[in-house]
Amino acid sequence: MAVFALVLAGCGSSTEGTATAPLATVDTDPPSVIRTTAPTTTSAAPSTTTTTSAPPSTTTATTTTSAPTADPSRYEGDAGFYYFTTPTGKFECGIFVTESSVAGCHGDFPSTVPKVEGSGAPNSTVAPNTIELTVGSKARFLSSGDPRFHRFDGPALALPYDEILAIPGSGSSNGVSCHVEEKSGVTCIDQVGHGFTVSDSAFEVK
Repeated sequence: MAVFALVLAGCGSSTEGTATAPLATVDTDPPSVIRTTAPTTTSAAPSTTTTTSAPPSTTTATTTTSAPTADPSRYEGDAGFYYFTTPTGKFECGIFVTESSVAGCHGDFPSTVPKVEGSGAPNSTVAPNTIELTVGSKARFLSSGDPRFHRFDGPALALPYDEILAIPGSGSSNGVSCHVEEKSGVTCIDQVGHGFTVSDSAFEVK
């Protein structure tokens, strides 16, 4: 910065009675004031974003296991007549597709089954030798004059446990299915819920 000084020196004057005083020194350019200002620093806290991931959705698939179905052709004798035995051989059974489909069995029934009218002897009661279901009606025990559910033209195959032999009927609600369980025995049922379950120790008719 430049500082200008004007110095005026007074000279002795020959003018009578007048004296010139020296002029004062005037600083016409005052020193600049330099202010040092520290820069304002704004420190922003780092933004923190927390992402919470939801646990993955777990879907448990429900597996429906259906019982295997037997091939009807392996059990057919004459057309529309199907025969099988239980794996133990205690029961011989059949499904017949006639005007009204029929299913039934012969075998070692429990001693608790009800007595029935004897075949050809209406005034006597005897132990039954047959259980029979005619579709659309309640199953029943009866005494047959001949073993109608026995296969005469050859040996009947055993129906494996838990395998279903399903035979369509002659009408839309005339079908019958049978299967054998090791504990409960043989079961045959029509499409409207009538049927039977029988073993050598227990039975149910409906």
